[in-house]
Amino acid sequence: MDVKTLYTLVAIADRGSFAEAGNAIGLSLSAVSMQMRALEEELGMTIFDRSRRPPVLTDAGLAFTNRARDLLTHWESMSAALKRDAAGGVLKIGSVHTSVSGVLPLALKRMQQQGHRIDVHLTTGLTHELEKAVHRRQLDVAVVTEPEVQRLDLQFLPFVDEEFVVITHVTTRGDSDKGVLETTPYVRFNRAARVGFIVQEEMVRRQIAVRSIMEIDTLEGVIAMVANGLGSSVVPARGVENEFPPTIRTIPFGSPPLTRRLGILVPRDNPRSYFSNVLLDALRAVTLPGAASTQEGQPKLIERG
Repeated sequence: MDVKTLYTLVAIADRGSFAEAGNAIGLSLSAVSMQMRALEEELGMTIFDRSRRPPVLTDAGLAFTNRARDLLTHWESMSAALKRDAAGGVLKIGSVHTSVSGVLPLALKRMQQQGHRIDVHLTTGLTHELEKAVHRRQLDVAVVTEPEVQRLDLQFLPFVDEEFVVITHVTTRGDSDKGVLETTPYVRFNRAARVGFIVQEEMVRRQIAVRSIMEIDTLEGVIAMVANGLGSSVVPARGVENEFPPTIRTIPFGSPPLTRRLGILVPRDNPRSYFSNVLLDALRAVTLPGAASTQEGQPKLIERG
């Protein structure tokens, strides 16, 4: 076993296939396959399940790959000149729309600034749609609202609690969340989305009667309607700069405010666990100001367990 073989193994885990790994490190597909066959024979273990296309890491292979990463980290620490340019990977990320326009771009930028060479393939959707995609291994990780029911083969790792706020036009009178919602037209966020479902449940519980005039799929669409004086709505406060236009004012939704928990959803046997953890650390870092803030409408950091 040599260091080059370990780099090949890690490249396969991070790139998702023998062919992509070969392209990244400058080897042919046959050369990559021969290296892995030789490594399996040397170790006396099956690293890849070749009955699937492309081959995937077995549990033993995943454990060995994680050990290989640690070994390569020590190896590279001896000299910066030993570092491999092909150490980056591909991460297929799914995200709810509210995070694509909120914390996710900040986290990806932070990862880039830290020197992580990750090619991101991004898909947007509703929480239940993304959950199915992770379950079917169509996605490596998804940024979602906490699912109502947890799948045994998936793990939800939270990073922040976001408070909900009522948004209304600056000309709207009143400071009561219920009063504003009941006396102005209601711009509803898609009830098929987990966010919309959480808000609807709370309105039923509090017996808030609204006059719904429209239902919109995107948070940006809801905000635009409210900003132009067409009604009021309830949305998560994402704590990003210039989140709402100046024509919008906010009121906490509930006392204490209703919250939704955001996190990443990953397979428990996750071959991209290294990069998923990098993403999780970045998401926690960009939401860090909310941990120290007690202001209404600010997100609260979830500490790593």
